[in-house]
Amino acid sequence: MSELAAAPEQTRRLRLGRVLSWVLALVALAFVAWVVPVRDRCWDPRAPQSTRVSVTRDDAGCVLHLQTGDVHVAREECATLQCEPGLASTLEHARLGVAAGLLALYFLSTLAWAARWRALLAFADVELPLRDVWRVSIEAQAGGILLPGGIGGDALRIASVVSRPTRHGTKAPAAIVIASVLLDRAVGLSTIAALAAALGLGFGGGGKSGTTPFAVVLAGIPVAVALGLVVLRAAPVDRIPWLVRGRLGGVVQPVLAYVRDPRALRAIAVAAGLSLFVAAVQLAVVRGLVVVVGSTPLAEKWVYVGTAIAFIVAAVPALPGGWGTADAAYVFFFGLAGIPVGAALAVCLLYRLFWYLSGVAGAVLHLARPRR
Repeated sequence: MSELAAAPEQTRRLRLGRVLSWVLALVALAFVAWVVPVRDRCWDPRAPQSTRVSVTRDDAGCVLHLQTGDVHVAREECATLQCEPGLASTLEHARLGVAAGLLALYFLSTLAWAARWRALLAFADVELPLRDVWRVSIEAQAGGILLPGGIGGDALRIASVVSRPTRHGTKAPAAIVIASVLLDRAVGLSTIAALAAALGLGFGGGGKSGTTPFAVVLAGIPVAVALGLVVLRAAPVDRIPWLVRGRLGGVVQPVLAYVRDPRALRAIAVAAGLSLFVAAVQLAVVRGLVVVVGSTPLAEKWVYVGTAIAFIVAAVPALPGGWGTADAAYVFFFGLAGIPVGAALAVCLLYRLFWYLSGVAGAVLHLARPRR
């Protein structure tokens, strides 16, 4: 009876959580829409910046979009205006050749990502070549795009492996497969946070608006993950009923079975090494996209710290693909780096485009699979 009474309460909590996540995402989208101009915003440098208006440029000069109506301004007078680039003009002048090279580098990192997960699957006794693991991983990108927080992608990865027979002819151990996916996320989060924290402190974390507090929080993530693994491996947590039962137990039990296997430490260490390469490529791609949109950060540290935080908040299960939360993080933290808000949002959209292109490739590969 107590379990039946608890069920409606759990349902209410889930609904409340969904509502709050949607509210968070919509507030973030509203913030981005309010802050980021689509057109260039210009003002006379001799007048207050509060006089700034949206501007559209043409061959004869530019058009000022005033509240009282559009006013055409000659080229000479237009050149005297001080302008903040909007999203449209930033994307229009993007360096597509550099972007294509970064896209190739991004796809290269998906191989290392697949190798990381394959390392965590090392003792599932499933014969999976790297090519097959990469294919499943890239197909999972499509699910991660369509569903909030990458839930669909993780489910697809799990289903793709547990349905395969092991070398002994039995089914793949579900606990190992589930734990490998959960640990893949944890290791990926830990390495991107650790690398961003190191770069944030390395480029000068102190100062009036220093990154030190954010870098310390990011550095605490891999420490917390490592301590959690130590506790799960050594402490008698299986004697704590609330931790190993119910919804939380569905997460803890597979990880508990995984980390207590004698082969787990080596698999996690190999995965961490590969993940460090993946994290370095991700940060390098985002930094390269800043170059693509023609911007030069005044405070380099915020680019890396802001990117890591954007990756983390993108995993909040709100809108599919992290819409809203990730965009707001890029705009806010890149603004601290001295990057115009239009350029910050352009970087976010271009990186999301890379992600979507990998998802499209995964969807095509999934549809091309031979079926009975």
